[in-house]
Amino acid sequence: MKFVGLVSCTALTAIATFTANQANAQSAQASVSQSSPDIIVTAQRKSESLQTVPISVSAVTGNMREKQQIRTSSDLQLTLPNVTFTKTNFTTASFTIRGIGDLCTGTTCDTATATHINELPLVSTRFYETEYFDMERIEVLRGPQGTLFGRNATSGVVDLITAKPDLRHLGAALEGDYGNYNSKKVKGMINIPLTDTLGIRVAGYYLNRDGEALNIYNNSKIDGRDEYSFRGSLRWKPTPTTTIDLMGSYFREKDDRLRIQKQLCDRDSTGILGCLPDKTTNGVVNGNSQFENLLASKEFLTIGVSPAFAPFALGSIYGKDVFANAVNPADVHTVNTAFTPNYFSDEL
Repeated sequence: MKFVGLVSCTALTAIATFTANQANAQSAQASVSQSSPDIIVTAQRKSESLQTVPISVSAVTGNMREKQQIRTSSDLQLTLPNVTFTKTNFTTASFTIRGIGDLCTGTTCDTATATHINELPLVSTRFYETEYFDMERIEVLRGPQGTLFGRNATSGVVDLITAKPDLRHLGAALEGDYGNYNSKKVKGMINIPLTDTLGIRVAGYYLNRDGEALNIYNNSKIDGRDEYSFRGSLRWKPTPTTTIDLMGSYFREKDDRLRIQKQLCDRDSTGILGCLPDKTTNGVVNGNSQFENLLASKEFLTIGVSPAFAPFALGSIYGKDVFANAVNPADVHTVNTAFTPNYFSDEL
């Protein structure tokens, strides 16, 4: 009898302990749900909570962007896992998700990561030339896409959701910066509800900056910025279950920016190969470089530089070195060129 009583007491204690732990867990879960904001995403073409959507997706809201100082796409990789962003040649950009991307440069290239604005795919966009302004959220979907968003993408989709007109409140915001190189930057928006069912929202971005590079050829500054972008949105809600959104945007840039940054020449001392792009400026050599393997060939160098074989010398594989006597300053912000860059781009 004592043994049975002991078992009964232990069972009651275990049940009481389990009930208390369950209550604490529910209380902690409720506390977390109250402290963590519920982010609504449209990764599956319908509004769902980020915590319950059954796919791999990350979202950054407007408030999160401000707190984490996510101003450009380059800042996304500091917050979102498995995501990298780089600016490529010809002012294009490359998103890489889970190590899958596309560094192809050209108008016919098809990127592995698709870019969408308000769930609509874009073949190319100047959106990455400016900072984020008046954004509702940014969604990054991982994995192959093509059914929901109608654009085949191997690595995933970056969906940029702009802020829509608020039909209940009148609002406005303005932000300005001033920095070195006489840099002036302004971002702002204004939201006007015209009626209970109709509203408009206008947002814009402006940047003007003097050149960061000094051209000692004519003592001028180049590589400046003069660009602006604005966006207008209209929302009409004729019935409680019907919402119609219209959006138009324009981007324009006209300045003396450089297509690529300055490239230093690590000159081949034999005079055969000219500049060696496979060497770094600190002298470290890439052992897998084809140029380095070519230089290591004693027979090639002998034929190329020996006076006895001068008539048969191959010379530079790039032809005559037109920059052999040019003065190229080591400072990356100083150039010596008779060419003045002229950059123009617009998008509607």
